[in-house]
Amino acid sequence: MPKPVLENTKEISPKGKIARAKLRTAALEVMERVGYHRMRINDVTAEAGVASGLFYHYFKDLKSLTLDVLQDFVAHSLHVEDIEKDVPKGDWYERMLAHNRLVVLAYAERPGIMRALLQLADEDEDFSQLLRKNFVQQLSWLTRQMPKLFPAAKMSEHQAMMVVYALAGTGETILRDYYINHEPVLRDKELSVEEMTELITVMFYRGLFLQNPPVEKLRYTDNLDEMRKN
Repeated sequence: MPKPVLENTKEISPKGKIARAKLRTAALEVMERVGYHRMRINDVTAEAGVASGLFYHYFKDLKSLTLDVLQDFVAHSLHVEDIEKDVPKGDWYERMLAHNRLVVLAYAERPGIMRALLQLADEDEDFSQLLRKNFVQQLSWLTRQMPKLFPAAKMSEHQAMMVVYALAGTGETILRDYYINHEPVLRDKELSVEEMTELITVMFYRGLFLQNPPVEKLRYTDNLDEMRKN
C-alpha cells in the first residue's frame, strides 16, 4: 500500500520535518481520545502546536495523515526478531507469550487507536488488505513450523494456516470486546496485561498442542490444569 503523497516533499526544511512529526504524534493522541470519525484537522494542529494553515503543506488531507500514522503503528508488530530476542530456543509457550504480549499491550494502552484501525479498515479496502496481510504475517512464523511440530498429521500449508488463523481469531475477538467494546460480562473483573496475555496464550497453546503449558509457568490460569484431569 503506497504511502500518502506529500506536497513539496523535497522542500521540507528541518523545521518542517519537526512540524510534520508533531502532526503525526498529535494525530495518534487525538484519535485515542475522540476516535477517527470525530477527529478534525483543527484538533490535530492544536494538539501539535502547529498553525492550522500549515497542515496541507505536509498532508493531502486528514485521511492521508491517518493512514500514514496507522501504517507505522501496525508495522511495529512485524519485528519478530525483536519480539523473540529474550525467548529460550524451543520454548513454544514463551514464544507465543511474547507475540501475544505485544498485541495485548496495543489493545490495553491504545484502545482508541485499535478502534480506529478497525473503523478505517471498514472504509478503506487498501488499508483493510494491509491489516489482513499484517495478521497473516504475524501468524506465518508459526504456520511454517507446523509440519515440523506435527509431522504425523501431514498438514498442508493451507490447513496449517487455517488452524492457526482460527485459534488466533479467538484471541482477537476477546481483546476487541474487552478493551474496545467494554463488554460488561468480560469487564466484571479487571485483568492486568500479563493476566490477559497468559489467558490468550494458554488457550492458544491448548488448542494447538491439545495439552496445557507447563503449570510452573502459569499464575492466572494455573487452575486450568484441572480441566485436563476431569
